[in-house]
Amino acid sequence: MPNRLMIAVTASLMALTPGAGLAHAQAQAQDRARTPTLTIHADQVQARVSPDLYGLMTEEINFSYEGGLYGELIRNRSFKADPSAPAWWDAVGDARLSLDTATPLNAALDLSLKLDAGGASRARPAGIANGGYWGVPVRPRTTYRASFYAKGFKGPLKISLQSADGQKVFASADIKAAGGDWRRYEATLTTGDVAVTKAARFVLTTTQPGTVWLQQVSLFPPTYNNRANGDRPDLMRKLADMRPAFLR
Repeated sequence: MPNRLMIAVTASLMALTPGAGLAHAQAQAQDRARTPTLTIHADQVQARVSPDLYGLMTEEINFSYEGGLYGELIRNRSFKADPSAPAWWDAVGDARLSLDTATPLNAALDLSLKLDAGGASRARPAGIANGGYWGVPVRPRTTYRASFYAKGFKGPLKISLQSADGQKVFASADIKAAGGDWRRYEATLTTGDVAVTKAARFVLTTTQPGTVWLQQVSLFPPTYNNRANGDRPDLMRKLADMRPAFLR
């Protein structure tokens, strides 16, 4: 109450004091006059800038490439994210997973995932699963390209896109592993009239007991301009629509 009374009295005195209101208005005008003003005349071209200087810059921060612009849906496809464990990979059924530095694919991919599926059976397939970057997105009537390197195991392998709980299969493909040394396998997974979801996972299993070494397990959805190992079409279209002279 005292503060309100003081404000009211001050306002009344200013109103009654000759010239007080004028002085206040003049002070406000001076403040405005001291404020810098920037005026742009876009119709008055003073210099031409080369169109080659207009471009885009991207940087790998907060999954802007992996899990973002890059089309790869498998997280840690080379099993090198964590040298102590196969990060973001889960065992399916009676399977045991471990990293094996004694069985590399090559000098760059100097380890592999050892999948011990000794307890696999028709009733209980064993294998691995990957949930991608916070879920593998699945869309209806869409073809996905899967590939991987395998060694040692000779027998049936199945790859599939499943719901996170494994109760629903959106698409699947069967592969016959030839055994022996490293070999690259690939297949396509095509979904039907399924509901759109971002909570799916990629699964590789077998119903035959055995041990298989895996490396570079990959899954791509349709990419920009259908380029192999390419980028997400939605993000690339936005970048291309800006017609940059370069991409850094």
